[in-house]
Amino acid sequence: MEFSGPVISCLGMDDRFSMSNMAIEAGARAGLIAPDNITWQYVRASGLKRQKGGKRPCSPQSAACSGLFSDPDAHYEKVYEWDISDVEPQVACPHLPSNVKPVSAMRRVSVDQVVIGSCTNGRINDLRSAARVLKGKKAKAGVRLIVFPATQKIYREAVKEGLAEIFVKAGGIFSTPTCGPCLGGHMGILAEGETCIATTNRNFIGRMGSPKSFVYLSNPAVAAASAITGKITHPGRF
Repeated sequence: MEFSGPVISCLGMDDRFSMSNMAIEAGARAGLIAPDNITWQYVRASGLKRQKGGKRPCSPQSAACSGLFSDPDAHYEKVYEWDISDVEPQVACPHLPSNVKPVSAMRRVSVDQVVIGSCTNGRINDLRSAARVLKGKKAKAGVRLIVFPATQKIYREAVKEGLAEIFVKAGGIFSTPTCGPCLGGHMGILAEGETCIATTNRNFIGRMGSPKSFVYLSNPAVAAASAITGKITHPGRF
């Protein structure tokens, strides 16, 4: 599955990683986005200076990278186009990632738990997005707020930037990286009848605990706003 277009070209690497990560939920074996200057800047900033054999990573202009792009006459089985200029934040409802509705339609859904992080939405920009909403505010009494970054490096960045302090002051738990609640392993297991909004990647029946619990999926800003109100909330309110 290949993603392209003017919106894709504007996305940072964190957002591209999330889209590629979630392509499997649509039945794809891989989610591809052609490399561009944003990609090369990320590669250079990551310190990936040389390939095996001592060669430097290719750039968009190099012949070595020609194979990383689709051919101009490439045939696609299907092509879909969407105009997302007026699309508001979306929420995946129980019990499938594809059961998607706009956040404005979810305003009456109360939550017992908010999970921000995971491999899908636990990168530094995701945490910054959540922190912007939560700064100076508190999670609603009775709502469990759990935040865990994707990697230990991101964990250290979040501490250094003061994001961890924002989460803790908001009444949340800031954890080292873990799959924990995402797969119903530990730290935030849902009881029967409980509802969670999470930035994780799946919301199947029993995924986060009891088979009689409910998991909604959203972006980090929606999740953070929902922690404050105790109901699924558009982040624009804050």
